[in-house]
Amino acid sequence: MKELIRNPSITQKELARIIGKSERTIKTRTIEMQEKGLIARENGKRNGRWKVFIE
Repeated sequence: MKELIRNPSITQKELARIIGKSERTIKTRTIEMQEKGLIARENGKRNGRWKVFIE
């Protein structure tokens, strides 16, 4: 969450590299967080930004 707040335009691939997890793990976790309403992706996959709804 801290990385998404710090860099909203980060990709899942970059996030995986930074925190040392697999891309698949990051994709799974971001989907779970989106379903819970904690985060959302705005403006699509390629040029999008993450919006975090909690601090």
